[in-house]
Amino acid sequence: MAQRLLRALADVLFPPRCQSCGRTADDLTAGLFCPTCAGEIRYIAPPVCPACGAPGPAGQAADQLCGDCRREPKPFAVARSVAVYTGCLLQAIHDFKYRRQPGLGRGLGRLITDNHCAGIDPEGFDVVIPVPLHVRRLRERGFNQSLLLARAVATARGIQVDFLSLRRERDTPPQTLMGRKERQANIRGAFAVVHRDRLRDREILLIDDVYTTGSTLAECARALLDGGAARVGVLTLARAIPEPDGAP
Repeated sequence: MAQRLLRALADVLFPPRCQSCGRTADDLTAGLFCPTCAGEIRYIAPPVCPACGAPGPAGQAADQLCGDCRREPKPFAVARSVAVYTGCLLQAIHDFKYRRQPGLGRGLGRLITDNHCAGIDPEGFDVVIPVPLHVRRLRERGFNQSLLLARAVATARGIQVDFLSLRRERDTPPQTLMGRKERQANIRGAFAVVHRDRLRDREILLIDDVYTTGSTLAECARALLDGGAARVGVLTLARAIPEPDGAP
């Protein structure tokens, strides 16, 4: 009762505001976005690539392997993302990571779980593992955004989180402006499993905030499989989608 009263008082003194536009609203989606901004989120729905989860082109009637997965099969068994990395979701993830607002992790985690984990059943995996940060980057930021998302998923589904068995060994340069080949070369050999006994024959759900080219996630999956994991799935909050040729 006391907690409810305190929460009600806090709502009066500090009314909930949309993370994107700043307007007050009583019905914020995942505690983050007003109905107008939430309506702009582009959720990813079938048809998608059954391997990496890339949205299919307009007019595609059923799930089909994308050209990238046909050319270069991924080491992970399946990957899915909740929504396209654009608009208010992109802004919130930037605030979360680069403006050091770890409190957003709870709401962003809810976006994953409220949307059925993008069609992946976490209960089909033995353990949830976040993509690790190098210790230097972790000290700078103060938290690992992927770990906060992993904890949200694991708590909602009653699964174990392991943030110690996969380690980032090399402090690689930021990949924001790199192309696919540069990212692959930059991240190669950057991860290693340090507790093989914990992962042997286990099915791992790897969690990250954004799927861009998949290079980092693929390198993590290779390290986990080399470390004894039986299978690796990938779940991310957002997915970067290249604009079509001629788009503004």
